[in-house]
Amino acid sequence: MRPILFNIGPFPVHAWGVLLMIGFLLGGWRAARNAPRYGFKPEDVWDVSLFGLLGGVVGGRIGFVVQEPRFWERLPDMLRIWDGGMAFYGGLLGGILAGVLTCRAKGMRVADMADLAAPSLALGYLFGRIGCFLNGCCYGGSCDLPWAVRFPDEHFAGGLTPPSHPAQLYSALAGLLIFLLLLPLENRRQFRGQIMYVFLFLYGLYRFAIEIVRAGASSDSAITNLPITDAQAFSLLLSFVAAGLYLVFARRGGGVAIEPRADAEKPASGKAPIAPSASV
Repeated sequence: MRPILFNIGPFPVHAWGVLLMIGFLLGGWRAARNAPRYGFKPEDVWDVSLFGLLGGVVGGRIGFVVQEPRFWERLPDMLRIWDGGMAFYGGLLGGILAGVLTCRAKGMRVADMADLAAPSLALGYLFGRIGCFLNGCCYGGSCDLPWAVRFPDEHFAGGLTPPSHPAQLYSALAGLLIFLLLLPLENRRQFRGQIMYVFLFLYGLYRFAIEIVRAGASSDSAITNLPITDAQAFSLLLSFVAAGLYLVFARRGGGVAIEPRADAEKPASGKAPIAPSASV
């Protein structure tokens, strides 16, 4: 593991933070580049991205603290996010809340922004999980596979886990796959919110599956007290809700007006895009 990439004088540069910023910048660049297709200005997309990132970090840390009561006993440690300890579902909720509030303040359509952001979220997730691998957190259970890795054991200071699943890399690959699956939808979007609903549905399915090999803070049911982990319970709920919303809005029908790129050719018929039948 390499939790600290290098030092700038007395200040350590943490791998997780660096990878988080790489994911944020690449995701933000992709969203800003595609902003005109959704009728947004690139600078407004960057504003939403920044506040979404801040909300995601705060929400992710709160979500982790809820699962790790020991942090309430050491309040200063709650701020040490560079040491790891973020819950994706908390970050997702915090980021969505911050993004919605920013969109409302700027008079931007939330569902369009959600669709624009969805592929970027998957891209950012990819790099965030690589950061988790370098940090040595969010690892999997023991296994005897050729690619098994030994991680710093969170239960025994200075100790190492048995050879274990590099669950962080599995998650990174899942993020890449979801990103690639979402891209074609941008050219075939049929209703507002469609791409975000697909992202949430796919993430829920992936997260339910990865929990089978995960170990550590997320691999229990301290909150739900179910025979599955808390993360699996939330994942099933997320996929169910996302699928339900997708079906509801898909049945309503109606097209969406997406701003064409400057270099895009006009339709052969010369007709304008179909106007939306409802605001979402």
